[in-house]
Order: sequence, then C-alpha cells, then structure tokens
Amino acid sequence: MPLSPDPSGEFEQAAPEAILFAMFNGDDRIACRVDWSALRDRAIADGTDPNDLAGTFKRHRATIEQIASEQFDAGTEMPTVWSAKPAAP
Repeated sequence: MPLSPDPSGEFEQAAPEAILFAMFNGDDRIACRVDWSALRDRAIADGTDPNDLAGTFKRHRATIEQIASEQFDAGTEMPTVWSAKPAAP
C-alpha cells in the first residue's frame, strides 16, 4: 500500500547529512529521509543552487515521496533517498 504524504508538509534539515520527513501508512507515521548528496545532485542537474537543500527538497518532494513509498512497499522500514538522483517531475 503506498504511503501518504504528511499533510502538515513539515520536514527537518538534520545536520549534516539529510532532510527528514514523514509519510503515513494509514495512521502509522513512517520516518523517511533524503540525503543531502541526492538533493545536491538534483540541484546541479536542474542548474540551481546546490546549497539550497530545502528549496530543492520542496521542488522535488512529490518525486522523493514516491521513491520513499516504493521503498517502504518493498520492505524498507526507514525509506532513504540517497546519491541516486531523484527523477525530474
């Protein structure tokens, strides 16, 4: 069953390596993360500032959440998007 996005849209920049965000499996909150390296790679591919991690996360959140959901469905307890570039929407 695919995860649902957190309706609050909240996330946390967890220094020095990842942005943490939540998704939901029904009523169960699932901790997810996207490594800074993936966000920097995506920003470079987009031609935007690789240091604007929050901005890159916000622009690509739907794709990142889709990847996390697929990982969860495949059995990963804490889905992590890392070093592979999230595909452009």
